[in-house]
Amino acid sequence: MYVKNEHGQTRPAAGGGTEPGRAAAGSPELPEAARWFEALAAYAPAPAFIRDGHGRYLWVNAAYAHLYRLEAHAVVGRTVEEVDAPDDAAVFRALDREVLTSGRPVRHTLLFRHPDGTPRQVTGHRFVLDFGRGPRVGGIYRDVTDQAQALEDKAAAAEELHALWERSGLAIVTLDLRGRVQRVSGGVAELLGGDRAHLEGSRAAGHLSGDCRAVRRAWADLILGRAARRTCSVVCRTAAGGSLVLRADLGVIRHRGAPDRISAVLHALGPESAAAARVSPVQLRVLSLMAGGESNGAIASHLGLSRQALDYHLRRLREALDAASRPALVARAYTLGILDGRAWPPRAALPPHPH
Repeated sequence: MYVKNEHGQTRPAAGGGTEPGRAAAGSPELPEAARWFEALAAYAPAPAFIRDGHGRYLWVNAAYAHLYRLEAHAVVGRTVEEVDAPDDAAVFRALDREVLTSGRPVRHTLLFRHPDGTPRQVTGHRFVLDFGRGPRVGGIYRDVTDQAQALEDKAAAAEELHALWERSGLAIVTLDLRGRVQRVSGGVAELLGGDRAHLEGSRAAGHLSGDCRAVRRAWADLILGRAARRTCSVVCRTAAGGSLVLRADLGVIRHRGAPDRISAVLHALGPESAAAARVSPVQLRVLSLMAGGESNGAIASHLGLSRQALDYHLRRLREALDAASRPALVARAYTLGILDGRAWPPRAALPPHPH
C-alpha cells in the first residue's frame, strides 16, 4: 500500500484488508468528542476509526473493518502493528504522530490492494478528537477508486480526441442542429483554404453549392432519429473561389439521449476545379454507362437516344469536362468526383446539375 499526503507526495502506506463494525465490548471508554464522532460515523459507508496515541484501535465502523474482511471486534483493542503489514503500520504511526504533534487535520490518499486483489484508492482526513483521557486520533475515508479511474479515462479520451482532431489530418466539422459550424479541425482549413476563424460560426449552407437535397435528407434522418450515420456527397466552395466535391460522413452526437450536434468527416472526391461541372441527368447516365465499358451504340440503345442525340451529349460532356476522348471523359468524371469511385457498377456521386 502507498500513501499520498496533501502535497501529492507518495510513500509506502498502510493497508491490507479488514472488515468493520462497532466497537467491541470492553473497549476503553471514549471521550466526548470521540463518542460524537462514533455516533456520526457508525453507519456511514465511509471507513472510519479511532485510535489512541499508542496506535491501538479504540473503535472502527463496519466500513473500515470491511477493508480488512474482518468483524469490528477483531480490530478493536489491537494495534496497527497487529492489524497491518509492518511497512503500512509504520506509515500509519507517522501520520498519527503528525496529527497529534501539529494538532491540525491531515488530508492524505491511500493506495492499496484490496484482499480480493483489486487496486483501490481512498482519500480522507485524520484529526485530533480530544485529549480528555489521552490523545485520540480519528480518521475517515472515501473510496475514490472509481472517480480516479473515471478521471483517467476522461483524460485519455480527451487526448485521443485531440490527436484525432489536430494530429491525424482528418477534416472534421461539428455543427449545431441549425447547421451553424461550431468547430473545425486543421484538416478542414487545409482542405477548403482559409482559416478556422472564417469557418467557425458560419452557416454550413453558405459554403455549399449545387443541389443540396441529399444533405437535407441525411440531416433530417439524423435529427429525427431515423439513423445514427449518413453519407452523402456535396459540392463545397473553397476560399479561393473554386469548387470541391466532397464525401461527407455525418453522425449525430447525443446529449442525455437527445440529438445535440452533428459531426462530419469530409473527404475530397477530386481536385479543386474552377466551377462545378454542369452535367445533366442524361449526361450522367452516359458517363456511368461509358465508365462501365458500354459502346456508343449500346449507350444510345439503353437510353433510347438516336446516334445524333448521343453525339450531342458527348460533345457537351467534352466541353464541360475539358476532355477530348472517351477514356479522358471517364477519367475526368472520377477525378472531379462526378462518378463515385467507391461504387461498381459505376454510378453518380452527386445529383445532376438542375439546369
